[in-house]
Amino acid sequence: MGELSQAASLRGHRGGVNCLAGEGDTLVSGGEDGTVRLWDLGAQRTARAMVAPGAQAVNALAVGRGGCEHFVFGAAGRDVFAYDLRAPGVLMREPAVPSLGGSSDEVGALAIDAAGEHVAIGDDSGEVRVVNLDGDSQPPELDAAHGSICACLAFRPAGGGGGGLELLSGGTDAFAVRWDCLTGATLCSWCLAAAAPPAQSDGAAPRVINPRHVHSLAFEPGGTAFAAALGDGSIELRDANHGALLAAAPSAHGAAASQVVFAPQLGGAGWGTAVPLLSAGDDSRLRLWACEPPPAEGASEGASLRAVGSASLAQKPNWVLPHPSGVVCVAGTSDAVGVWRVSGGIRIRT
Repeated sequence: MGELSQAASLRGHRGGVNCLAGEGDTLVSGGEDGTVRLWDLGAQRTARAMVAPGAQAVNALAVGRGGCEHFVFGAAGRDVFAYDLRAPGVLMREPAVPSLGGSSDEVGALAIDAAGEHVAIGDDSGEVRVVNLDGDSQPPELDAAHGSICACLAFRPAGGGGGGLELLSGGTDAFAVRWDCLTGATLCSWCLAAAAPPAQSDGAAPRVINPRHVHSLAFEPGGTAFAAALGDGSIELRDANHGALLAAAPSAHGAAASQVVFAPQLGGAGWGTAVPLLSAGDDSRLRLWACEPPPAEGASEGASLRAVGSASLAQKPNWVLPHPSGVVCVAGTSDAVGVWRVSGGIRIRT
């Protein structure tokens, strides 16, 4: 088993921390206090602070890539803003981009593609839209999205088998939707409301009888499968093209599962072909899984999820983010970002 232990707390926010984002060594957090904080993880302190327009609570973040690598995108209310980290000052009050266009309702989900050219925005009305950051031409509007809150977004990794620019969205209507962002078309739509059978023992609490809202989605690095964190406390691994269930941990959490994220930087020689997967839930637990992706694209057998580590959190988590340095950052209802380390010499038996 892997031991998850808290190594530090990053303090600076004046209220709960709603979200985290990172790219490379960059780590940012967004809080109820209306600020985005850039952290010096080594010194365990705030390096810079950015104020959201109107000092509204920051509910989602994304760090730029490619030509936009110096930008931090944040969601506050119905708007998405962006700060340029090349600008001077420790306290930044005026974003370089005050708005990427207003959404129909409060924005709670952001994602940026691997090339750093497109930002996806999901709001509480269920609307999903994609903005081209070069500003020359905008992608077509996406078809009607979710019947209720769009809770999460994830761009598919390049080479994942889909081609083009694909986006996955999840909502509190219990649907996961796969989009072609270049045409605006819905490629697939899967209702996850039906629970998977208890195919394996995952060492957690008895199953929770809650609606299977899709709270979080993450692609495995190869892009052939995705993990979903669901409102009944379960974690599922599904085929990225057709949505077929590949593996499940039906009782992963004793309350709604709120976060799921792949963390290949936590792996090593002892993991074999398995990929580390982190999950967190409203049961205030952080769990580490060995995820064995399908051996080939379209394969329906050979995938698995195995629990290899667990830790209790001091509060309900809002966001989990693995960092390239090998630590795991956790934001929750307190004013601190927890920094966790994985130890214990994990070795995955094959």
